[in-house]
Amino acid sequence: MPIQMQEQVVHDRVNLGRLVKSLEGLVAGEEWQSTTQEPGRQTWIKVQAALHKVQYARKLLHNVEFNTLESSSTPTGRFDGVRSSLDRLEAVFQDVDKVLSPVTLVCMSAQCHIIQRVASKRFRPEPLLPTLPVPEPPTPRATLPLLDVDAAAPETLLSPGVPSAALSTHDLLLSPSDTAPDSAFLHSGPSNDSIAIPPSGRTSSSPLAPASTGAILQNSRAIQEELSEQLAQMATQLKRNALHFSNSLENDKAVVEEAQVKLERNYDVMTKERIRLRDHHAKSWGTTWITLLSILVVVIGFLLSFFVIRIT
Repeated sequence: MPIQMQEQVVHDRVNLGRLVKSLEGLVAGEEWQSTTQEPGRQTWIKVQAALHKVQYARKLLHNVEFNTLESSSTPTGRFDGVRSSLDRLEAVFQDVDKVLSPVTLVCMSAQCHIIQRVASKRFRPEPLLPTLPVPEPPTPRATLPLLDVDAAAPETLLSPGVPSAALSTHDLLLSPSDTAPDSAFLHSGPSNDSIAIPPSGRTSSSPLAPASTGAILQNSRAIQEELSEQLAQMATQLKRNALHFSNSLENDKAVVEEAQVKLERNYDVMTKERIRLRDHHAKSWGTTWITLLSILVVVIGFLLSFFVIRIT
C-alpha cells in the first residue's frame, strides 16, 4: 500500500471516530431533546444535516474496511460497534424526521384526508417571488428643456423672445385665433402657478446670463493660458532631451570609431602574423625534409661502407 493511501486511511479513521462522537453527543444533549419536543423549521434542518453526516460516516467506514481488509492488526469488532452506533443514530434521526416532515392534505366536501407524508428530501420551502407584488412602471414627469450656455450665443440668452421660440412648435398646430390669446396671455403675465413656472425660470435666468457667460469665458481663457504654458514647458523639455540625446550619440559615435580603429589595427597585425607564420611553416618543412634526407644518405653510406669492408 502506498504512503498516500496509508495516510488517507489514517485520516478517515480519525474523522470517523470524531464524527460518531459528535453525533452521539448531539443525540444525548439536552438541547436536542428540548428542540424535538417542539417541532420547527430549524429542528428539521438540523435533522437533515445529521442524516447527511450519518451517510458520510458510513462512506468513511466503508473506505476504512476496504483498505484494512487484509490487515490482521485491526480488530473487526471495532467496526461492528461503529456500524451498530451508526444504525442506532440513523434510526433516531429518521424517527425525528418523520415527526417533523410536513403532511399533505386533501379537502373534499369539508373533510380533510391525509394522502401521504412528503419525503424530507423532496421538501422545499415555498418561493417568495410569486408572493411579491408586480412593480408599477414609473410615471413620466414633465421636464423643462435645458439650454446649453456654451453652444448658445449671448444674443440668444439675452433676447426676450425665448419663450415664444420655445412654444413655436405648439403654435404651429393651432389656428391663428387660438394662438393670439395664448401669446397675449404669455406676454401679459401669468395668473396660475402651474403656467407661471416656465416663464419665471427663464426670466430669472436671463439676468444671470451675462455673469455666467463672463465666468465661462474667463475660465476658458485661464484654461487656454495654462495649456499654452504647459505646451511651452513641454517644448523646452523636448529641446533639452534632443540636446542630451545628440550629445550622447556623439559620445557613442566617438567610442565606436575608437573601437573600429582598434579592430582594424588588430586585423592588420593578425594578417601580417598569418603571412609570417605561413612563410615560417614552409621554411620549417623544407629544413625538416633536408635533415631527414641527410640522415638517410648518411645511413645508406654507412651501410655501403660496412658491406664493402665486410666483403673485401
